[in-house]
Formats: sequence, C-alpha cells, structure tokens
Amino acid sequence: MISTLLVGFGFSATTFHLPFLNYLPQFSVDVVISSKPDAVKAVLPHAEIYSSLEEALKIHDVDLVIITTPNHLHSQQARVALEHSCHVLVEKPFTLNSEEAEALVDLANAQNKQLCVYHNRRFDGDFLTIKKLIDDGRLGEIRRLESRFDRFRPIPRNRWRENAGPGSGIFWDLGPHLIDQALQLFGEPKEVSASIQTLRENGQSDDTFDVTLHYSDKVVKLGSSAFQAGATLRYDLQGTKGSFRKFYLDPQEDQLRAGLSFDDENWALTNNKENGVLAFTNESGELVEETVATLKGEYITFFNRLAHAIEDGKFSPADASTVIPVIKVIELAITASAQKVSLTFN
Repeated sequence: MISTLLVGFGFSATTFHLPFLNYLPQFSVDVVISSKPDAVKAVLPHAEIYSSLEEALKIHDVDLVIITTPNHLHSQQARVALEHSCHVLVEKPFTLNSEEAEALVDLANAQNKQLCVYHNRRFDGDFLTIKKLIDDGRLGEIRRLESRFDRFRPIPRNRWRENAGPGSGIFWDLGPHLIDQALQLFGEPKEVSASIQTLRENGQSDDTFDVTLHYSDKVVKLGSSAFQAGATLRYDLQGTKGSFRKFYLDPQEDQLRAGLSFDDENWALTNNKENGVLAFTNESGELVEETVATLKGEYITFFNRLAHAIEDGKFSPADASTVIPVIKVIELAITASAQKVSLTFN
C-alpha cells in the first residue's frame, strides 16, 4: 500500500481526496497535518495527527504527500515533501509563479519522485466528451471554443479563497482548470489577453474573469462570473463541420458533496437532460441536431493512475511538467488584464 500523508483537512481534502483514498486499496492515509484533530479522528481514527509537515516527516517515512492547503503554501510544502524523498500530489494551482513551478519539477526529477498536480477536471465527463468529438473529427477543424465555469455567488464570503491575499480570488481558483483543459486540447497559445475584475460589492479579491487564448487558427475564450443564476453554459465548441453546445457542470463534484457511493449506478453519470447537442449539416445540406451522450467522468481513474505512477513511474494523470504552461498563462493573463493589452506567450 502507498502510505499517504494528507496536508490539510478542509473541504478540498475531505471532499476531493479522502473519499478516493479510502475507497481504493492502493492507498493508506496514515498521517494528517491539521489543526482540527477531533475532526480527523472522527473519520480516520488510526491516523497520526501533527500540526507541522516538517515535524511529521522527521518521524514518519511515508510514500506520498498530498497538499490541500491554501494556494500560497503549495510551493513551499511541495518542496519540503520532495526534499524528504516523498512523491507529491499538490492541489491546483500548482504554484503562484512559473519560476517556482520549474524549480519544483527540477527537484522532483533530481529526487526521482512523482510530482503531480490535482487537475482532476482532465477527467470530467464533458471534457472527455469534447476531446473525443475533436479526436473523431466530428466538428472538422476547430475554430472557436468557449469554456465557462459560472456560479451564482453575488455576496462575498469570509474565507481565504475570497479574502485579500496571494493566490486568492476566483481566477486562481477556477482559472487553472479552464486553462489546463484548453492547453490539453490545443497546446500553448500564441497570445493571451484578459479582463480580471472584482464586481461584487465589498469584494476583496477578483470574482469575474474573461481570458482569451489566441492561436493561429482558432480562438479560445475562458470565463467565470459570480452572477450567473441560470443554467450555465459549459462548452460551446465550433468547427468547420458543425458545433457542439453543452450546459451544466460535470456531476462528480455535487455527487462527492452529497456523499454518493462510488458503487452507485449513477456515480459520474450525466443526466440525459444535461447532455450536449451536436449541430451539423448532413449530406443533403440539412441542418441536423444530435444529442451526444456525455462520457462517464473518471476522477477514480485519476487516483488509479497516480498509484501506477508511484509504483512504476508511468501513467501520471497530471505530471507537474505539463502544468508549467498553465502557470505561465495565468501570469500573462494577470499582467495583460492590468495593462489592458494582449501579450505573447513564450
């Protein structure tokens, strides 16, 4: 089994990581870094609990460290874990600047350890669906993608993600997911432009963003708003043979929040009414619309691949080296928004 140390025991740890770690036989959560020992013991009665990562790693020889703390701590804690010869899974965003990202990848290579970023939305069912549509050529040459992650949260809440501080704000929260998906599909852009704003009254950090990735033959528009109360457009994919539109988000997050068993027949399945629609012209020149069944989401696959990567060095679900361009796009977008210009990616 992969002896695992979990850093942090908040929403991310208990919702997005612990259910999989407890379900899959490859993992054993033996150590937790938390300021809430009672909460940890209620769920993991046999786990050792510490307030300091450094202290725990001096005492325990673990295989894997999973970092779920606030964004500004990711880089430093990942470095500590790698220096103690541990494999590392770190929540997104990987780091808050590309220099730190590159340095950590170099350290992981030097230590011959896996350094993985929790880009679980590479395994969203709807993302897997549009990737397959592209790979199958159903839409021809892609010319435009709009990808959104909207919410209705018009009133700020008192939590680190929304308060002032490094790594806070909706762009650092959701931007990495949207950018990573775009780069997985199309690679690095030629230019980046952006508008990152704070529109909520008394907001301390950004709550709305629109980022455009400019390619030589296509444009990708990514965005999030805190004021979308209706059905959310997730993808609008347009090509030379047709287009595909899908509303609503992948169900796995809501199912995790609700505590749905992974053995439930509905796990990771999208409701039929939330499937996307492919529109294209048939051989007779008529416009045809076809509902496309959404592929099953695969967050479990993420953790299975992580286990394989630790055991044999293969099949990493999101190797940190592939995430460096994501951080570079984020840096460019922040600068482009502040300067109101389009910047070249290099």
